[in-house]
Amino acid sequence: MIELKFDGKKGIWASEAEAVEKLASDFFGDRESGEIVLMPEEALYLMLFRNAVVRDNDGKEMGFNELASHFVKKEPRLFIRYNAYRDWRDRGLVVRRYRLNIHGKHSKKTYKKYPAQKFESAKIDAKAYWYPDSLFSVLDNEDAGMEIFNKYWLGQYGVYKQERGKQSKLDFFETIFIAKHLGAEIINVETSKKITPLRLLKDLARKREYAKQLYDVYEDWRLKGYVVKSGFKFGSHFRIYFPGASPVKGEDWIHSKHVLHVFPKEEKLLISEWSRAVRVAHGVKKTFILGVPELKKEDYLDLPVDFVTYRRKMGGGAWVRETPKDKPRYILVAVSEDEHIGGVELASLLNKAKEMGLNLLLSITDRETSITYYELKKIVLPGSKYEYYEIEWFKP
Repeated sequence: MIELKFDGKKGIWASEAEAVEKLASDFFGDRESGEIVLMPEEALYLMLFRNAVVRDNDGKEMGFNELASHFVKKEPRLFIRYNAYRDWRDRGLVVRRYRLNIHGKHSKKTYKKYPAQKFESAKIDAKAYWYPDSLFSVLDNEDAGMEIFNKYWLGQYGVYKQERGKQSKLDFFETIFIAKHLGAEIINVETSKKITPLRLLKDLARKREYAKQLYDVYEDWRLKGYVVKSGFKFGSHFRIYFPGASPVKGEDWIHSKHVLHVFPKEEKLLISEWSRAVRVAHGVKKTFILGVPELKKEDYLDLPVDFVTYRRKMGGGAWVRETPKDKPRYILVAVSEDEHIGGVELASLLNKAKEMGLNLLLSITDRETSITYYELKKIVLPGSKYEYYEIEWFKP
């Protein structure tokens, strides 16, 4: 049994020599003046899973809730953080409270670089007839429609995945894009008047939430040579094909491997909704990309981080756990499925991780206290002014 002491001013600590050595050897707490000083989540874990007893100044044994109640006013998310700590420790891995002076393993590369090639535009002689309430346009030139479909995979020529029909339909992103970059005219079918791409985008912004941000991200990837199509079937805004993809190059080219979801900096999503979109993408073996447009330097926040974490390494022909003698791999932020998170928050946490040479993990506690982990990595899209991140399901 490990005996711990609690005092409202001093905190939680172990002073018996045997307990001090046992805790230190398993990387619990901090050694101070011959004692081990513990964080609340460490003591709570030791109580439940390491046969520890916490006694107050009168020698009375304290329960989990009694001890936690002394800290929860200053640390209102204590239970969520404790649960993340518990899960990491249950895996036989070391986890420590975040400290500013720690630097991690990934100082040389904390991002992934994506390829890019310039969009080679060619002017087309066509008019796009815009249907305002349907949010689609139809080209008046069949040859131009076939050309932009085959060359750029813009619009839908004929019936989707069927070789019949000659009509070319374009969604509102594609309609604006061909007007701006291929010289097509947009005609409003209700008024028979020409409408500029900027006017159309302003009209759309009144009907479609975050229309401008969605279009800006769409255009950003298109101008880097990517094919960007609807991601509706996969619970995201877009599906992405790398430069060179075409609808006429056979089955190997038809299946996208990435989906892209736009997360405007003003928007906040329930963690459960955000996680659902990532899970859908992973369920169909696609990489989930999150885009945060319009971020400025002054938007970044100095947000709190819960833990730094360690995994395992190969040593002596076997996998052994890393310890604080090694450099940590991740900063870990503990959240629950019923919290909200925003684009600015995610970008700020990733920026902090990058500065420390660490990767970012989110641990999500669900309503059954099970934990799901996601790893976030920044993407470098050459020439882009926006922030993009890959999000992958992670198993410690």
